[in-house]
Amino acid sequence: MNKEGYMAAKNFFDKHKKIKNTATAVQKGSEILIYVTYPVFLAVLLFSNNIFWLKSAAVCGIGFVLVRLFRRFYNAPRPYQMYDITPVINKQTQGCSFPSRHCFSAAVIAVSVSVINLPLGIFLGALALIIAALRVAFGVHFIRDVAFGILLGALFGAVQYFI
Repeated sequence: MNKEGYMAAKNFFDKHKKIKNTATAVQKGSEILIYVTYPVFLAVLLFSNNIFWLKSAAVCGIGFVLVRLFRRFYNAPRPYQMYDITPVINKQTQGCSFPSRHCFSAAVIAVSVSVINLPLGIFLGALALIIAALRVAFGVHFIRDVAFGILLGALFGAVQYFI
């Protein structure tokens, strides 16, 4: 998306406060649901003596750390920095846009959960895509940031199947 696209999204949300509030609540609610599901998932695995809990915790944890380190090293600017616009949501972070950590985390959790509960994993994957779309619409990430975050999260999640 270019500057005009981000400006159009910003103007749309500014004119339609109810839609903005709903979209913001959907994003936050999706994040919370995914992030609460993961420790519950790990606990269920642990208490059922399923060793997959250790694989999942290790792979997700290592992946998260690697993404965080890469973001600091690469330090890509965010759309609101590059285009000098105000994001739809209150965000003041400078740089560290690529890849999206929210999208990586959501995708790796969705793939992890799908090992034990495929319908729940698919549902969480759909929430990851909603988060990705809203992060772009809100002007805090470029499409490449969220797409690579989802792809990388899915790949890290898939690693758990092979170790």
